[in-house]
Amino acid sequence: MGHIHLGVLPKTKKWREVVGAIIEGSPDRQIVAASARAAENDLLSAANDPVFVEAVRLLLSIPLAARASDFGDGLRNLDLQVGASPGLFEIVAASMARLDEVARESIRSTDLGELAARSFAQTLNESISADLPGLFEATPEDVQAVIRRLSYSKGIAAFSRAYFGNLVAASLSYWLDRTLSLQVGPDRRFESVSRRTEFDVALRQYTSEATRIIQEFAGGWYGKTLHEAGRFGAHEAQIFGAVALRKITEGLRVRWVDDV
Repeated sequence: MGHIHLGVLPKTKKWREVVGAIIEGSPDRQIVAASARAAENDLLSAANDPVFVEAVRLLLSIPLAARASDFGDGLRNLDLQVGASPGLFEIVAASMARLDEVARESIRSTDLGELAARSFAQTLNESISADLPGLFEATPEDVQAVIRRLSYSKGIAAFSRAYFGNLVAASLSYWLDRTLSLQVGPDRRFESVSRRTEFDVALRQYTSEATRIIQEFAGGWYGKTLHEAGRFGAHEAQIFGAVALRKITEGLRVRWVDDV
């Protein structure tokens, strides 16, 4: 990973509207809403990216592996190269290595796939470290216990929402960052760096609100699928990922109508 290249905004009518809103000084939420509308097809296309599908498989499967008495063996069965008693850093590193491997082997890997991988590592680290007694004092047993709590409906619902919130925010930032970086300074859209930071906060809040629907359906889907299939393979991950992205884009579309 690490080869992502930030390009200029696509020259489509919807993205031209985004640029116009930025230049005209439209409210932050309107700019984010217009960006979400413009990025809709890109977000939906991620459902077919093998790195995204693998990230979703790990999202669903790592918590389940934490239920096993031998957590390390459970993770290795997921193609994660970890030792006998893995800690948080080792699990995150192994996950990134696995996603990198999928990217190298795929002929359909995209920048959105890399965003999916980065967002997964971010979510995994944040979701687990937040509940550890202390990041550097935590034992492998502490890490397993926190991850195990994510393997039940309430936990997987929050974990899934956090992941898709990070992914959508990263996807919008991917297109917007270069354009917005040119809009900082006197007589520009953002008069200061702190004002630009406020926009980033608004973007994260917007995507968090739009991904609430994931938390509402993920737990039920997870429990039903686990009961029927007993595991989460690539097929189940692709179904879950595609449905989640569709629900998110529908939610973003509704918010776009409300915010313009």
